[in-house]
Amino acid sequence: MTNSPQSSTNNRQLITLVQNMAAEQATHAAMERSPTVGTYRAAQETLMNTVKAIGRDGDLPTILTAEKSILTNELRFYGNSAGHKSSLKAALQDLVQAEKHLSIVADKDRYASHNELFQRPKNRRGGLPYDEARQFFSAHNTRLLNQDRARMSETEKRTVKARRANIRKAEQAYIALQQKALGLENDKDKTRDRGISR
Repeated sequence: MTNSPQSSTNNRQLITLVQNMAAEQATHAAMERSPTVGTYRAAQETLMNTVKAIGRDGDLPTILTAEKSILTNELRFYGNSAGHKSSLKAALQDLVQAEKHLSIVADKDRYASHNELFQRPKNRRGGLPYDEARQFFSAHNTRLLNQDRARMSETEKRTVKARRANIRKAEQAYIALQQKALGLENDKDKTRDRGISR
């Protein structure tokens, strides 16, 4: 059985693809060894260390403000497709809503009323409202997890990992504020909540 002209064309295209991928990889490896890329990687490392330091402090408003700054920077300089820009804009809008909930949860009377709006089982987690702040933490963790699967440098991946860790800390801090606002901080078993996936 002989190959069809179409099959021969497809085989040539596949061979060309493999050759082009090898050439791209070799160019990428050479680029990684260049002094300019070394300077860029050092800047990435410094950024990652700053993100980690913010997480170590564990201050909820600071974590949210830092994440907003990162998202705004990504949208301004690195949004390179309509889908990517749309995702960044959605994340920023969700984050702004999460920030608004910080003032709500700080007021016990106001949060008691807020609590009444989230009574259906699908709108609660661990006996607490699964409100827009909690929804942001979950959705943004997923966004960052998906980003971590993209082609990135090791430092970029570690920065995304640090950002995810910060979002988990922010969520746990917010859960503690919910418990306090509802007078449940001493009832950990009843309100135990796993939060976003690790």
